[in-house]
Amino acid sequence: MRLAVELGPQQVALEASWIMLSGGPCVNAKTITYTYPAHITQQTPSGKPLVFFAAPATQIDQWVGVPQRSRLDDEETIGFQRQESRSRIRELSSFYHDERNIVQNPLLAAPQSETSVSFKPLDGTPEFGTLEIVSEDFSETSLLELMSRVVARLESRMPELKKTALDQERLSSIIDRARKEHGLDAVGDEDDEDEEVSAEEAGNGDESDAASVLLTDETHLIDFYTELKGRIKVLEALDADVKPKKILGFDREAMISYLKPIMLVDGQHRLKGAVLAAASLAESQDGEAFLLEAAENGLDPAQAKADFISAHARRLPVSLLLDPSPSEHVFQFVVVNQKATPMGKALLGTIVSTSLSKDELDPVAQRLKDAGIKLDDSQAIAYLTRAEESPFKNFVQTGIAGDNRTLLQWPVLKGLVGIFRELSGGKLYGQKTDWARVWGKYHLDESAFVADFDTHDEKVAAWARPDGPWRDVFIRFYSNIRDKFGADDPEAKNAWGTTRSNLYNKISLTILAADYFEFLRMQKKTLNSLDDVDSTMEAWLTDVNPAYFNRLWNVEKKDTPLIRRTWSRLWYDYRRNPESLPKEGEYNPAAGA
Repeated sequence: MRLAVELGPQQVALEASWIMLSGGPCVNAKTITYTYPAHITQQTPSGKPLVFFAAPATQIDQWVGVPQRSRLDDEETIGFQRQESRSRIRELSSFYHDERNIVQNPLLAAPQSETSVSFKPLDGTPEFGTLEIVSEDFSETSLLELMSRVVARLESRMPELKKTALDQERLSSIIDRARKEHGLDAVGDEDDEDEEVSAEEAGNGDESDAASVLLTDETHLIDFYTELKGRIKVLEALDADVKPKKILGFDREAMISYLKPIMLVDGQHRLKGAVLAAASLAESQDGEAFLLEAAENGLDPAQAKADFISAHARRLPVSLLLDPSPSEHVFQFVVVNQKATPMGKALLGTIVSTSLSKDELDPVAQRLKDAGIKLDDSQAIAYLTRAEESPFKNFVQTGIAGDNRTLLQWPVLKGLVGIFRELSGGKLYGQKTDWARVWGKYHLDESAFVADFDTHDEKVAAWARPDGPWRDVFIRFYSNIRDKFGADDPEAKNAWGTTRSNLYNKISLTILAADYFEFLRMQKKTLNSLDDVDSTMEAWLTDVNPAYFNRLWNVEKKDTPLIRRTWSRLWYDYRRNPESLPKEGEYNPAAGA
């Protein structure tokens, strides 16, 4: 659809593929229209127009959605905003109480539906006009309907979802837990055939799982979709008069955030702080006097309080980018937060790689790279934290509130990935030689993994693609390490998945990788297949005791120069002459001093 907006003597045609829910708002839904004087401009001929306006914070809060990257029932949502910081909101609220304090930078926002946002230019001065925002009143909308509409939105973004067979084991688990929560005897199965895709419909052979691969390769959108579908099935089985506001951690407020007409790209704390400041004014002397007078005049107390808060709400500036695509929303969020107020690498990487489908990510991928965002790193690492075959699945911090502090940090996994993907960083502590780099220089060109490419640079580039051969080698290497040396018991000294262990930590995992590449180089071995990884690792670890890491090393602070060099030397000497294990006290020389 084309939307024409006149900018002075120039007319700009906006190309937009607006995202709607089943054709737009629900039929007969109650709506509220907000109007604001506005100014429209365009930074470049090919860029999307920007609309600038100001609105009371309490009104903005009614029509803007802030989907956060958070956990609901231990499941990650698909928002890209950081979780709210209550302390930061309180600080901003205090700042706003002084009317002399002004915040100049605007909230950044973008529309989610063409039908909900329009700009009407003034005659003679088309760069000025009126912005209209139509927002639905969700106060009477059931949780079932809200979830159904969020599902419809996901399906409109990614039609492949409808053709993807859902994880039936995961669905059954959701239904069983919800059944117990709501005291249901059973959830009907008569519609199960609608949830599954037949082999005929999905296709055969390698193509049958194409949609699933597209979505799970670099995003977890399908997981969120499955969680919603399971809850919808339970809600549909409840009695008509039972309308819960929450089911297994998924509540109305979270769902409504996905359905509001405007998406807040940046500025959630400024907005929430202004709303809190306005609300707290109702408890001031002026507020109490106003409410007392309203009560004496027979006005509804709740409405009187709302009127007072609205009248005293701070007007905040807003910059509205007229582009509804999720990829542009994520691009703007990442660039703003990485360039102005950098966020943690784990959260940034999680958001970049898991908020969009592959088709949505492709159009902005190069722009993100040009903006200095290491997208390939984020994609590579995010895959390893989510893929079923990865030994690191669920064992790496994501940057989302609730992360276990004993999980491996994102930058640590990035360093391990770099050894295999970039063939860089494979140094044994205390030594100068980068064995990964040397192996790549002398043996990568011989590998069947990159045989289809001609020059060394082409082979290196092919090897290092986010989904290149390095990834399967990496997964096989650390899976073998886990299986030989690790334990599932989180309290074990050699536990896999907790950095309290002697094995699953930056130091040990780096030493093992570096020593493996040293072995490959010294034995002049290339890698042509995953079978080669298995056979070379078997030779590398000949006679090594599987209990090497399952002993009391008595080291609490591992990442120190002394411990790094000590552990590296002990492993280096033992692996070459594995007649007897090093004494436990040797691993912490400071303690024995």
